[in-house]
Amino acid sequence: MDARFDRFPFQDGEFPPLGEKAYAPVVPVQAMGFTDGEEWEVVGESRYLDRILRIKALMEADEEGGTLFAQLIAEPLNEFDRHAVRVDLVWGYERETCGYLPREQAYRLQPLVVQAADDGLLVFRQASLYGGTSERPNIGVWLSPPPTSEDSRDYADFRAERDADNRDRLAAAERAAATAREHEVAKLAEQDAVAEKRSIWKRLGF
Repeated sequence: MDARFDRFPFQDGEFPPLGEKAYAPVVPVQAMGFTDGEEWEVVGESRYLDRILRIKALMEADEEGGTLFAQLIAEPLNEFDRHAVRVDLVWGYERETCGYLPREQAYRLQPLVVQAADDGLLVFRQASLYGGTSERPNIGVWLSPPPTSEDSRDYADFRAERDADNRDRLAAAERAAATAREHEVAKLAEQDAVAEKRSIWKRLGF
């Protein structure tokens, strides 16, 4: 599924496209295999320190505050690891790559991220930053299950609704096709009747 949108609602605003694809956000739940109640460590942050610092500066300058999220993005074409899962920090309308899931964890979770994307969904977890001080200049990123709300969509419910909609669309398409076939049969029958009538009149010399 390649569901493309100009923008979509997220965090009390309109979220712009994320690269080539943009999908509706969803809270990862147990039905997706994501919710384990544990924090996940992001690896390779040192290579993206400038990007993390940019997000950190935006957070510190934002007087209204908010929740720092991380989006999981499958990278099956990654030249170093075809099971890679990239982690992007999301603050307001800004997004920056901060690292990757550990290799063994990515191997297990990438199919779930791909399945969510195929269903037109984004996978988010809540992110926390550690470090970034003079004593500890490097910054670590940890991910935890995101908070849920009344607007949170359960993945199992979403798939059930989507499958029901697909069945309704298929049934409607089949009914339309059957009606079109009936019209075509009736049209051919009418044409045959007219041709037969002309043949009779021709045989009678008219």
